[in-house]
Amino acid sequence: MGDPVRPLTHGSLFTGIGGFDLGFEWAGFATAWQVEISTYCIEVLKRRFPGVPRYTDITECGAHNLAPVDVLTGGFPC
Repeated sequence: MGDPVRPLTHGSLFTGIGGFDLGFEWAGFATAWQVEISTYCIEVLKRRFPGVPRYTDITECGAHNLAPVDVLTGGFPC
């Protein structure tokens, strides 16, 4: 047997309520982490994506604490 196929991963900056994340999960990606500062949005994300690591301060994020991903998305202001 060959090696199992690794699922593609997605990292989410300025996540909002997770629209990009939801779409990528529907497409078969695993959300590796999310970065969002809004407390309201974070509460929504906790319910929608319970096992996903979450960070609030983008200035403290980088290669030292974010796992490498295949696709990176960044939300835009509403």
